Amino acid sequence: MTLTSVLDTTPARPPDDGIGARDECDPARAVDPHAPVRDVADLVRHVEAIVPVAVRRQLWTLFFDDDDVPLPLMVPLEGIPEVPDTSALDHYGDALAAVATEFGAGTVAFVLERVGAASCGPSDRRWAEGLRALGRARPFEVRPVLLCGDDGVSVLDAGRGTGGRTARGGVPQASSSPVRLVDIVRLP
Repeated sequence: MTLTSVLDTTPARPPDDGIGARDECDPARAVDPHAPVRDVADLVRHVEAIVPVAVRRQLWTLFFDDDDVPLPLMVPLEGIPEVPDTSALDHYGDALAAVATEFGAGTVAFVLERVGAASCGPSDRRWAEGLRALGRARPFEVRPVLLCGDDGVSVLDAGRGTGGRTARGGVPQASSSPVRLVDIVRLP
């Protein structure tokens, strides 16, 4: 099953109706996986369709082309520590640069998934700072970093823009198998 087919069948989380009931199966509220994700509100809706609530601690990386259209490629990393290792993050940024170049990604979004309240803690802030830095001197821009907790998806760094650019093209195959950060980054 490809990411596109998962997104085509996964309804977005509709807003609370005030009573606490939600119509989770309303196809009219589903997110179009081919629609541009232009701003922070679009990004939150897009991520809510993929990761509506936290299940475990992991980091999701999503890729967007220069027209802000989601690419059918995402990388979930399991086993991320409470405190990010700057050297490991830098190596991950290099790997992301290669992926962005190969598949024509102009922007990258990160979602820190962790069980717990939506309030941002010191660990979350350190992850957001480290992830924002990955776009420096690399061929992609970093969109606002999101947090997925027990209460759903929220913006971890609200002051950031989306960073759309001009088209490059290229459509990769989907990859949604979780991998561990230590499997990607081999430190000397």
